[in-house]
Amino acid sequence: MKTTTKGEDWFLLFQQGDENAFKEVFDKYYRAISYYALKILHDDSYAEDIAIDSFRKAWDYRIRFDTPKHLENFLYLVTRNSCISYLRSDRVSESTNSEWTRINTTEEEKSPIDLERVQTRLLEVIYEKLQQLPGGDVLRMSFIEGKSTKQIASELDMTENNVYIIKSRSLKILRTMLSKNEWMFFILLILKNRL
Repeated sequence: MKTTTKGEDWFLLFQQGDENAFKEVFDKYYRAISYYALKILHDDSYAEDIAIDSFRKAWDYRIRFDTPKHLENFLYLVTRNSCISYLRSDRVSESTNSEWTRINTTEEEKSPIDLERVQTRLLEVIYEKLQQLPGGDVLRMSFIEGKSTKQIASELDMTENNVYIIKSRSLKILRTMLSKNEWMFFILLILKNRL
């Protein structure tokens, strides 16, 4: 790319609202930002829209950037957040949870915050399914809260045998309600609570 300004002059002009400097910022980062969005979304049209919107936001916040690196980090962060928001929206037919898993397993570097977000979202989905499920309270108390069969029977005023039966039937139904990734997360959650 041929630059029209020297050194970091383009950055100062960008901060001051120079449209030619904005074009230079766009030319400098657009290809990388749109590729990053495409890598997350696997959809050319939305990836381009999100990338362009990230530049619009950068223009709106231009006076807040201290360095070119700050601007670059902002573009990547806004693009990532917009992609994740898009994946979580109703416009996408794929399961959000499988997309979250795909995003976090294909990236070279995973931050603990991203993994925590995935786990939190999966836990929300499991709680939602348990609320819909007859006997879901028994599964929640047993596998998530780690209560014994005796404690559950006492709290729900039923026999221990009934707790076993409800747990068995509810687990079979729950498995059909959850995606493969959600089910695996549920199993890992059970194992974690058992250790």
